[in-house]
Amino acid sequence: MQYNPALDGVRAISVLAVVLFHCGMPGARGGFVGLDVFFVLSGFLITSLLAAEYRSGAIDVARFYVRRAIRLYPTLLLLLAAYLALAPFLWPSDTQWLAATLGALYIYDYALAFWNPTNTIGHTWSLGVEEKFYLLWPFLLPLLLRTRRPVTWLLAAFAVITAWRYGVAWTLGWKQAYFSFDTRTSGIMLGAIAALTQFRVSRWALLVALGALAFDAALPSLPTADQLEAVTLRITLAELAAFVLICHAAASARSRLLSWPPLVYIGRLSYGIYLWHFPIVSLFAKSTSPWLKLSVTLSLSVTLAAICFHAVDVPLRRWRASRGESFRLS
Repeated sequence: MQYNPALDGVRAISVLAVVLFHCGMPGARGGFVGLDVFFVLSGFLITSLLAAEYRSGAIDVARFYVRRAIRLYPTLLLLLAAYLALAPFLWPSDTQWLAATLGALYIYDYALAFWNPTNTIGHTWSLGVEEKFYLLWPFLLPLLLRTRRPVTWLLAAFAVITAWRYGVAWTLGWKQAYFSFDTRTSGIMLGAIAALTQFRVSRWALLVALGALAFDAALPSLPTADQLEAVTLRITLAELAAFVLICHAAASARSRLLSWPPLVYIGRLSYGIYLWHFPIVSLFAKSTSPWLKLSVTLSLSVTLAAICFHAVDVPLRRWRASRGESFRLS
């Protein structure tokens, strides 16, 4: 499958929104919606990959799992190792080994939803959501593709999961609705729809989606319990806007904005930036200057992500290419 630089541009926008949000930047107090863009993008990419494999014969589930592990686990293990080495000095009150175990096993999503664990690496909850999707989708997608109307089933799944999240938010609270895998897969379903339909969007639809996403990211919300729209209407708006943005990117690989080389490079580093930025932000939790937090966080997280990318990811990709496999899309 051909590499699409515009999708890396989408990744860059998403991760920058999240970093700005965690740094408390004015005008980005709703930047947590960047994760919803990530989820829609993940649904699009993985469904595109698996659907192509299914149509060419059958999905090799074991091979898919190995690809995902090689792509995602090395940088995560580096983060966890760095955390365990530095936590006794920087975060001595953390339950360090428990936190590292939750992160390594991809179960921080439910830990944050129903317990109160150490939060220094709590941002790995989103990896838990995606990992569960990776585990289930190679088995569910073939069943879906055998039906007459797979997109109809995906639309129904999107509606049901969205309604479920709304219900959980109003009955249990925003944490249970925000962090749990079962409440956050609505965006992934939209991404899968984008992959199967190859929907074309007009320029006006794209502008409206970008405006809606910017508006959503600018409004403050989480983590106040009395603002449940953050995990209901706000997430739905972000998912729908992300759907339009990703459909545009998929059809416009050389989009002038999304394919801008610096933005594309940030997108290629986005996984590492996301992993490294949150512990760095936590070191400046008492800082009153969001600009200081942003400058230090971006400098360090981009540097660490670049080291991981060029010293770990690129050699692994070359090794995979030497075995006749190419996974630039994923």
